[in-house]
Amino acid sequence: MKVYLVQMEVVPGKPEENIKKMKAAVARAKKAGAEAVVFPEFAISGDLFKLGSRQEEIGFQIKCNDAEKVLEKLSRGIEILVGTSAMLDECMYNHYVDGCMDGWDNDFEVVSDYQEFSVVKEGFVDEFCTDFVKENKKAIVYMGAVGTENSGKNIYALDGGCRVYDKTGKVAYRMPQFRECEALLDITKGRVKFVSGEKSVKPAEPIAALHDALVYMIRENLKKFHIERMVIGASGGIDSAVSAVLYAEAIGAKNVYLVNMPTKFNSDTTKNAARDLANNLKTPYMVAPISDMLDAVCESLGKCSFVRSDKKIKVEGLAYENLQARTRSSSVLLSIASVLGAGVTCNGNKSEATAGYCTLYGDTCGVMCALGDLWKTQVYELAGYINRKKEIIPKASIDVPASAELSEAMNVDEGKGDPIKYPYHDKLFAFWVDGNHGLDETEELLEKGTLCKEIGADPKYFKKLFKTKADALEDMRAWHRRFRGLALAKRIQFPPILSVSGMAFGGEYRESQGV
Repeated sequence: MKVYLVQMEVVPGKPEENIKKMKAAVARAKKAGAEAVVFPEFAISGDLFKLGSRQEEIGFQIKCNDAEKVLEKLSRGIEILVGTSAMLDECMYNHYVDGCMDGWDNDFEVVSDYQEFSVVKEGFVDEFCTDFVKENKKAIVYMGAVGTENSGKNIYALDGGCRVYDKTGKVAYRMPQFRECEALLDITKGRVKFVSGEKSVKPAEPIAALHDALVYMIRENLKKFHIERMVIGASGGIDSAVSAVLYAEAIGAKNVYLVNMPTKFNSDTTKNAARDLANNLKTPYMVAPISDMLDAVCESLGKCSFVRSDKKIKVEGLAYENLQARTRSSSVLLSIASVLGAGVTCNGNKSEATAGYCTLYGDTCGVMCALGDLWKTQVYELAGYINRKKEIIPKASIDVPASAELSEAMNVDEGKGDPIKYPYHDKLFAFWVDGNHGLDETEELLEKGTLCKEIGADPKYFKKLFKTKADALEDMRAWHRRFRGLALAKRIQFPPILSVSGMAFGGEYRESQGV
């Protein structure tokens, strides 16, 4: 059978736009001599997270029904398959033929499971499809849409990545990710042969797919937000550097404004790294010292007093660190963005979000959080991928200790930095979040002496961090108290996070203040 595959961008909540695309694709399929045309799941409606009022829901359903009637009329002379989610033991889909729903009895099946991109999606799709082929001895078409979804708290990528498995379970044909494409195949008796259209591609390396997913989500959602320019606080560290590169790729370097906001705690190393990054990217760049602003706030508040309280407001210690973060984001970056008609990004990562190592209304500000579903160690891996051909992210940003540089205790030139020891804590935090395990489980593993093995941490590094088991236990409990306490209050007020793990905060990992 000649089968025409349509990997299309599906617009959520716009059935009239989607059916217009489908009509055009059916016409191309007929012209190509196809006997069947395959579309992704939710090709008509889009995979909506939430509809509005009951009245809007009814109106939307009417639009979908009208669109389906159009599709049924188009099916004369060609079979139209719209993939839907499959159960573990069976495959289900809509099959339109001569204007009516009908059963499907052929030597291939269509499935659209795992639409949303994640770093583990490839393995899930392969496992499901190969198991189906082994059991049914049929070819299987995995059909995915491209586009983005926004739940309000999370942004998702639909990556497409359509592929066809022959009756042996081998991938005989594969489409690229993150763009629309079409192809005509001959699928007969479980054998697959390419005829015309988009040529088959090799699967992307996981880190490449992760990079492409982030750039795609940034670009597509800024379009939806009608935001053409972004302002990024460039500290010279790894997070802001990776964010800057992703945004520059998504919307063009000329539209990404980097701002370095030094105080006496910022080293020449990181200040130079921020400047070098801007030079490498050829982005607009500004240095905006904030020490005078900080002094003005501290001095002004120091002159104020409460009625019915003798408490003095002396901004120092942690309060002064938070003031720096809030001045940079809430005052400087947002003011610059307002002048430029731009948005601001949150540079936070998943490690910081888990531990609450961030300042509410400070570095948590932004219209989206591009790295919020990436552990710090993944951010470094992404930096390595970005620099695979030439140095874009300065070596200093990669080599310098990860540090917020908010006090002398975070002096990078003296090898000081964040309290989170990422090679170990990333593994511990991921065990809690991505693995959905509890503190009691990690305490038990520590007692048994199998913690490093179970969470994937380096035992030698672990021994360098902790002299005794009691030290490790105290550290573990302290971070878990933050994770399920103050950090939670911060996370639920984070900007929308780009979801890439399948366990993003606010999405798959749901939280509320009542927890």
